[in-house]
Amino acid sequence: MDLTEIIKKQDFFKTLVQEKENGTLTNSILFFCEDEATSRATLVLSALLLEFPTFELMNEKSAEYVRIAGGADLDVKVFPKNDQKLLVSDSEEIVTEAYVKPVSLPYKIFILNNFDVSTTEAQNKLLKVLEEPPKNVFFLLSAKSEEKVLPTIKSRCKKVKINPLGEDEISKISQNTLANILGRGYVGKTLALAKNDELSSIVSFAVSLVTELKNSKQVLKFSKRFLELKENVDLILEVVSLCLEDLLKMKCESENLCKLTPYADELRDVEPEYSVLAITEISKLISTFREKMEFNANITVAVDGFLLKMLEVKYLCK
Repeated sequence: MDLTEIIKKQDFFKTLVQEKENGTLTNSILFFCEDEATSRATLVLSALLLEFPTFELMNEKSAEYVRIAGGADLDVKVFPKNDQKLLVSDSEEIVTEAYVKPVSLPYKIFILNNFDVSTTEAQNKLLKVLEEPPKNVFFLLSAKSEEKVLPTIKSRCKKVKINPLGEDEISKISQNTLANILGRGYVGKTLALAKNDELSSIVSFAVSLVTELKNSKQVLKFSKRFLELKENVDLILEVVSLCLEDLLKMKCESENLCKLTPYADELRDVEPEYSVLAITEISKLISTFREKMEFNANITVAVDGFLLKMLEVKYLCK
C-alpha cells in the first residue's frame, strides 16, 4: 500500500489540509515521528499540499513526488545535503536561498530531515529566518526526539506529533505478523520490514540470543552469525530488547501484554533464568552497544564483548 495514501487519512494531515484551505497554516512546521520513512513521506506530501491544488491525486510514484523526494526540484530544497545531519554550511545556504524567489511554483519550501541530529550551531543559524520567514517561504522539519531540538527552534514552529497506528489499523495495511509487531504501529517501518525477506531468520536469531545462549563456548557460533547479519544490528538489538520486555511482563504476570507472541513458548521456558536485575543490566548493555556502533567501534570486538557481558550479567544477577 502507498504510504502517502495512508498519511492523507491521518487526523494530523487532515488538519494541515484544513489550515491550508483557511489560509492559517504557519510557515514553519516541525513534525515529531520515530519512524523516518513516515516522516520523510510526510514532509514531501506536505510540500505537495502547499504547491499543488491537485496534491490529493499524487502519490509516491507521481513525477512531482519523485522530483521533490530526490532533491531535484528548484523550489523545494531538501536538506541535509550529506543525508546525515544538518551542518552550519547547510544552514547558511538555507538562509541565503530563502531570500531567492521561487522559480516556477507558488512557494519556496525547505525540507529538513532528521533535524534533531543537527549541530547546535546549525540550528542557531536558522533562528532568525524561522522567526521572520520571507514571503512565500515554508520550512518543513522532522525530528525523532523533541529533546534534541533547541527550545528556541520549537517555539518558532507549529509542532505536529505523528502517532503510531493501533494494532487493528496496522493489520489492515500489512499481514506480516512480525513486521506488524516490530513496526510498533509506524507504517513506514512496518512496510519496510514486511519487504525484508530475511526478517523471520533475523528475528529467530535475535530471540535465540536470549533463549539459547547458555555459556561462553557458544559465543563464537553466535558471534559468527551476528556478524553475518551485521547490516541488521539495530533490528537484532530491538528484538532482544522486546524479548527482555516480554520476560519482565511474564514475571509481573502480565503475559497478555507481551509483544513477541510467536515466540512466547521459548521465552516462557527461559523466564526463570533471568532475574529482574539481569533484565535491567542487559538493557543497559544494549544501550552501550548501540553507542559503540554510532562511534564506529570494531564490530567484531563489540559483538564478542556484548555476548560475553550478557552471559556474565545473566549469571551474576541470578
